[in-house]
Amino acid sequence: MLYQITRLIISVYFTLYHRLSVSGKEKIPQDIPVIVASNHASYLDPPLVGYTFCPRVLKFVAWEKLFKFPLFGAYLRRMGAVPVKPEDKNSSAALLRMIMGFIHDGYSVYICPEGHRTEDGTLQPLEGGVAILSLKTGAPVVPAWAGGTYRAMSPHMKFPRPRKLYVVYGEPISLSQIPQELNEKEKRKYILDKIEEFYREMDAKDREKYPR
Repeated sequence: MLYQITRLIISVYFTLYHRLSVSGKEKIPQDIPVIVASNHASYLDPPLVGYTFCPRVLKFVAWEKLFKFPLFGAYLRRMGAVPVKPEDKNSSAALLRMIMGFIHDGYSVYICPEGHRTEDGTLQPLEGGVAILSLKTGAPVVPAWAGGTYRAMSPHMKFPRPRKLYVVYGEPISLSQIPQELNEKEKRKYILDKIEEFYREMDAKDREKYPR
């Protein structure tokens, strides 16, 4: 019930305040866990992508301190968030094990391959964790573009502005399409290159429509 109420509130907010639009959702594989790999320009990205992924739930990690407020912590857990301690946040291996556990339990997960929010609106280099997760679990990667979030709420803003937001889901990247003659390192690069190719295509279209 809490999830449905939250979804209704977020729906009103994103639809009326940000004129949200979604495309490509039909590309997401059904009935299997997937890794949704989104760009990261704002605090709006996780709830935005999570909402458009409904009715399925996305698991994601969040800073432990956010859970110290009992009611808010309980709320975050119901929304699919899992607290991460500073020592785990700084340990790639610990995070990978945690997220692999979600996938093995049948959950789809939300990942930001850039690792952190962009400070100036430009794309950041992609980290390899998302590719490792896909190769180790077999879950396909679905690249997602959260458009407009930097304009609506960049890291330098305290409150979101009423800017147009949109989410575009790209073609899934499955293990079956990776050339088998590639070694492990080359397979990771193949996945990351596909994600970056999608990001750069979407970023170019965004900049053309909304010049900065």
